[in-house]
Amino acid sequence: MNTQLSYYTNQYIGLMERDFAEHGLVLNDYSKQCVMASMSAIYNLVTSSKAAMSNLNGSNLRQIIGQVSSLQLNANAVPRECYFQLRSKQDANGNWYKEVEMGIEGDGNDALLRNFGVDVKKVYPVWLVKEGDDFTYPKHKGIEVTPPEWEEKGLSQRVIRVVYPVEMKDGKVEYMIAERESVKGNLFAHVRNNLLNETFGLVKGGKKTRYDATETEKKAIAEKKNEILKELLACKTVEDMLSCEVARPYMSAAWLDTSESMIVRKMRNNAIKKHPKDLNAIAKQSLMQIDETYQQTQEEIAENANSEPFVVAESEATDGAAVEPEKVVENDENVPDFMKD
Repeated sequence: MNTQLSYYTNQYIGLMERDFAEHGLVLNDYSKQCVMASMSAIYNLVTSSKAAMSNLNGSNLRQIIGQVSSLQLNANAVPRECYFQLRSKQDANGNWYKEVEMGIEGDGNDALLRNFGVDVKKVYPVWLVKEGDDFTYPKHKGIEVTPPEWEEKGLSQRVIRVVYPVEMKDGKVEYMIAERESVKGNLFAHVRNNLLNETFGLVKGGKKTRYDATETEKKAIAEKKNEILKELLACKTVEDMLSCEVARPYMSAAWLDTSESMIVRKMRNNAIKKHPKDLNAIAKQSLMQIDETYQQTQEEIAENANSEPFVVAESEATDGAAVEPEKVVENDENVPDFMKD
């Protein structure tokens, strides 16, 4: 197994070097370390699941490794900067398969801000302000800023806000803050994404997937989804959302079993993700692919693709011969067999 892992790791490093070179970039030594760490973590994840071993869709692994190497996120860092999980997905034929997904841990967001943040000189350790602590928000007087004040009381373990003191290159310190209630948007997007393939048993006959649904069944499914999302939106707090009975079946174990750590992770992400980052082309695309809003948008595009027939008006038709698109042949001699699908 170690020999096999080493082989595929070397193959992926070669692929990343080629991808970087095509963009005029160089895959540095630390990015290679990140690739090796991610391959080991993914290998252990996949081999621990019989279901994943039997029906893993490996075509997305190149994208995952590209995200790790371009963003320089290290799965072996302590605390770790990224994590990997298996998600069940369904194709157009109703067949279920496993796919590897990558997520960014709290310290991974710190690394992104530290390595790519515009004009960022130093990222100080995050403040985890808990319920019962004394906290005073920063005050602005013109361009002058009075720093926030925080006094720990130790009355609760419930984190209500996170604060990142960030020193800029001009010597000024900015305070990036996110509140607990900001996580409501993250949880809503999570549930909405997990509802994408749900049919609620309303599709009759066939393979009973959303692709097999009639227009009447699609309408009934959409109404059911809207009912669930409406109840979720009516919740006043994150805790209320986590307790929403109709939505809980569509929440992952990470949200339900380790909700506090997940909420803190999302707060930390929300606090610093809006700061502009100076990314190369590959890293920029990788960050977009990881973003929850981007993922949800892509899922909706895929779901609604070709839903309306495309008709060419007679006035737009030409009598000339159709031109066959130029075929692009990719050199895949270094691509592992399971990626060629």
